[in-house]
Amino acid sequence: MHYKFGEPAGRYIGPGGNYHVYSSTISDVPPEGFEELPVHKMAPGEFNFQYGPSTGGLVESAGLQFITPGEMINSVQVDPTYKTRKLKMKGLDIERAILTVERINGFHASSNTIAFILAVEEALGMEPDEEVQKARILQLELERIRSNFEVLKRMGEPAGFGVPVNQIGFLRERVSRIISKAAGHRFFFGVNSPGSALISNSGLNEKLSEIRKEFDRIFSGLLQSKIFLNRLQNSCITKGKFLTGPAARAAGLRYDAREDSDSLPYDETPFVPVVHEDGDIFSRMIVRGEEIFNSFDIISSLGTVRETPGIKVEKGTGEGSARVESPQGDIFYYVKVNNGTLEDVWYVTPGTLNVRAFMESMKGNLFPDFHFNWESFGIWISELGVEIQ
Repeated sequence: MHYKFGEPAGRYIGPGGNYHVYSSTISDVPPEGFEELPVHKMAPGEFNFQYGPSTGGLVESAGLQFITPGEMINSVQVDPTYKTRKLKMKGLDIERAILTVERINGFHASSNTIAFILAVEEALGMEPDEEVQKARILQLELERIRSNFEVLKRMGEPAGFGVPVNQIGFLRERVSRIISKAAGHRFFFGVNSPGSALISNSGLNEKLSEIRKEFDRIFSGLLQSKIFLNRLQNSCITKGKFLTGPAARAAGLRYDAREDSDSLPYDETPFVPVVHEDGDIFSRMIVRGEEIFNSFDIISSLGTVRETPGIKVEKGTGEGSARVESPQGDIFYYVKVNNGTLEDVWYVTPGTLNVRAFMESMKGNLFPDFHFNWESFGIWISELGVEIQ
């Protein structure tokens, strides 16, 4: 396998199953300092304010408990268990398991499915050809553009920015329609299988170029709003080492699976990690905006991408693992295949580290900062509340 079981090595990716994943190894040893966050002991004058699990401002069901003397947040705890799902995957054949993986989080179906399939291909000794790899990069970058549009849209909602919010929402919908035409499904369902990717980029670049120009105008307008920027700058800062995705890169950390994982050949594209230093809400917004432009560049560099027909998957045996950069950070899958059937499977979602970082970043900030901050991390509870059986 690309990943070996052993001592911790490389940056920390997150916990999965009974193990801890690092950029180079899988270990049963957690990183130093990753203990459970201490429980806040309420002081005189503080009270516990429950927000959620179903309330305005939260797209998914999640329980948040704020401890506050009135407005300043002294502690926050996130409970993702309201959306816990037990998914049967062990004992399934590969094709049936893919149907489940696609639906862990439809908005990031491509990231989850490609990471899972890459792990399966390693387990079975399969080598995907160049066309398939290009098609996978195309999917991941289209998904990144759409996902970052969604995060930026949500970040504008608590500011009451109805016009740019709806404009970005329409751009997100246009990308979804482009994906639907290119892949046959707006969430890439049914597109991916071992050794195959049913997507082409015929006529795609011209449409994306129009969206890029429109987004450039909208994003430039947002960056000129001093009232909006004052809400985001120097607010909810986090610079800890247990970060992933845009949150890590907004804190000055060059963490990106497109650079430090060999699962996909991003070194053959104009990919450049977008890194900022301040670690506040504004930096997380800027990273996402600039990554959208970089994703457009990556897609335009791929040349012609053609559909690659499916191939028959042999009933092999082996272990495999893979890691890709989803829009919110590292997604990692481990599989153990026995005669074509999944004997074991587990995964690491970026939400685990992002929720922890969100909780730490809220301390000392005001409740009105909550919605901007929550959306800036791009957390998906649907990826957190999963038990694979």
